[in-house]
Amino acid sequence: MDSVERSRRRAQRWSKRKAAVVHLAVCFVVGAFAPLVATRGPLIDGIRASFLPFGGVQRAPAAPDIGLLLIVTVTRPDDDVVSQEASLTRLGHTLRLVPPPLLWIVVGAENRSASTVQVLRGTGVMFRHLTYANNTTGNVNDEADLKKNVALSHIERHRLAGVVHFAAASAIYDLEFFEELRQTRGVAAWPTATVSSAEQRVTVQGPTCNSSQITGWYSKDSGTNETHRESVAAAQDTGAIHNISSSPPAIETSGLGFRSSILWESEWFVNSNSSQDFIQLVREMAVGDGDERKGIPSNCSESRIMLWHLDMPKHTPEVEEQETPQEQSPLEEDEEDYMT
Repeated sequence: MDSVERSRRRAQRWSKRKAAVVHLAVCFVVGAFAPLVATRGPLIDGIRASFLPFGGVQRAPAAPDIGLLLIVTVTRPDDDVVSQEASLTRLGHTLRLVPPPLLWIVVGAENRSASTVQVLRGTGVMFRHLTYANNTTGNVNDEADLKKNVALSHIERHRLAGVVHFAAASAIYDLEFFEELRQTRGVAAWPTATVSSAEQRVTVQGPTCNSSQITGWYSKDSGTNETHRESVAAAQDTGAIHNISSSPPAIETSGLGFRSSILWESEWFVNSNSSQDFIQLVREMAVGDGDERKGIPSNCSESRIMLWHLDMPKHTPEVEEQETPQEQSPLEEDEEDYMT
């Protein structure tokens, strides 16, 4: 009887162990393959989309809003390499002091891509470098708008949710500006001052407000001591926002900020086709109707300037001409060819 009882107990223990092993194996298989089955469709669609032409790539879903600042900087084609690298380095050191999250989007010509990326990596700021074909024949302002459209198209295509600001490499900031900018919910505007060392004058452009709501625009010139003011309605009628050469006060894009979600949610952009000029739409929206246009700082003070531009004359090194030609050694000829 004892032997039979022991055999029965062994059989019961073995059956329990066998059931536990089978249960564990089933749970492992279900846990390992269930996520793959659930994401099979989107995964295949994502792989298929990566091989489609640029125009056929589907827009990425919008990322959650985490207070991201999208700082867009476009390089000037007429700047020499040394000046451009120095300006980017200085601006990068400023952006490094801004609390994260922050993404620096720099747009430049393809022929300077390698040197620009090296400078950006040295700043310690999270960045994306975009290039464009340097074959434009228009003026400098048209080329700058082209670069800004490249950046905005990148933001819209990848659904980068945050606040967009166009930062010139020559800009000088009050760091509190970025905290004010981060609170933007629609479109924001602020006064900007440009210091011209050649003309020895300061020009200030910015919004006029009523309880932080934008009601118009103004422009001050220290050279003439004149102040020009224009209401939002007048700006809409006269079209003073189309470009910098229009009737004052022209709205500088560096004095505008907006939440990037309007690129794919706002009626201003949803009702436009894909070839529409993003920059022009931003300018039109800045003077349009709506309660989401606010001034920075919060009290919309015209006396507090948080963004300055330095308009410095370009330094062109003089080349000394030799009165009498002299024969050069082969080494000197090679050095001259390398420098040119």
